[in-house]
Amino acid sequence: MINDKEQIIYKTLSKSLILAVLRSLTKSVLFVLSLIILTACTETQKEQSMKMNITALTTQGLEGDLQKGVSAAYAALIDDNLLVAGGCNFPDKLGFEGGKKVFYDEILLFNKTQNQWQTIGKLPEAAAYGVSVAIPDGYLWIGGQTATNSLANCYKVQYTKEKGLTLTDFPALPEPLDNFAGTSIGSKVFVAGGNASGKPSNKVYYIDTATDKEWHRLADFPETASVQPVVAAVTHENDTHLYLFGGFFGGDTTQAPALITTVWRYSLQQQQWQKVATEETADKKLFTLTGATALAIDNRYIACFGGVNASLFINTITDLYHIGRDTALTDEARKQKNYDYMAHYMTQPIAYYKFNQECYLFDTLTKQWSVLDTQPDFARAGATLVGTPNEFYLIQGELKPGVRSSKTYKLKILSN
Repeated sequence: MINDKEQIIYKTLSKSLILAVLRSLTKSVLFVLSLIILTACTETQKEQSMKMNITALTTQGLEGDLQKGVSAAYAALIDDNLLVAGGCNFPDKLGFEGGKKVFYDEILLFNKTQNQWQTIGKLPEAAAYGVSVAIPDGYLWIGGQTATNSLANCYKVQYTKEKGLTLTDFPALPEPLDNFAGTSIGSKVFVAGGNASGKPSNKVYYIDTATDKEWHRLADFPETASVQPVVAAVTHENDTHLYLFGGFFGGDTTQAPALITTVWRYSLQQQQWQKVATEETADKKLFTLTGATALAIDNRYIACFGGVNASLFINTITDLYHIGRDTALTDEARKQKNYDYMAHYMTQPIAYYKFNQECYLFDTLTKQWSVLDTQPDFARAGATLVGTPNEFYLIQGELKPGVRSSKTYKLKILSN
């Protein structure tokens, strides 16, 4: 039995103990909260303090019709050596005027010592619309198309000043791909969307260059097939996450044209896709990254450069889709209406097309968009991007439909 005195002591001790525990818990909670707030402030500050250093390269050394610039070229940045290969343009007339799209096979090196471009080799065939991804011992140039057909070819690219350029065969894709997206993280390489065997596709292929001898097909991404999308990869909790942005579907006999504005994430570990965001600004205005290019930063952020204007692009391809399927028109009338439409659309000044001047930054942790930088020189589609945040290059591309830029920009992400 506990006597009255002992009960008083027991109650006093109990109250003291409870108060001590509460004080301890309060301190712990405050400590945790302070860490959360500090981390949040640090991350916000980190994002806001990112800046970009931009330097334009000379166009000296570009010869012939390459002086007019190309889009959809292959490229590589190996030991600070920038290589650019292939690509295409309309050197004479625009397509609606009967102009011919020309594909190139030249492989160029930007010679920093001489501050000019020089030709150092040729592709096996003139090509464009493939992808270029870094791997631990070089780069891969994957797929694409020529003037007559789509490609499944894949080449490993290596370069040293002593040995020069080496282009060797790498396991080919399971089928021809063009106008698709590709990315790598370490030895893992992903390609997604585009035209697969000539048809708009949801397909995704993967290869680990360190262990695999052939490509593997992963789960198709959801919704609509996507041509000219963008992909980037990061790692999170020992899992590789592939992010898919942008792209469009041109329409067929059963489905009208569509612009993809969903951000999809694929978990390599779980082998499934998940919708994580929409391509929209802070004021809920949709944009598209169709024809853009992307770079992962700090294994968290994805910086996206260029791309077409969402409303203008979808309106245009929808108008042309309906002209092509208007049964009230004769073949001759349809041809004339299509020509008249393109004659107006293709001959507007560059500013009319409103390509994205913003470098949109996607935070893979918060799933939020922000604008890292806004530059008129970012407003291009079909550019090629290679490198790392410490040094990367935005290479040529379209200023407007049918018109290329010969300018290449060296960029660096600066963060405190």
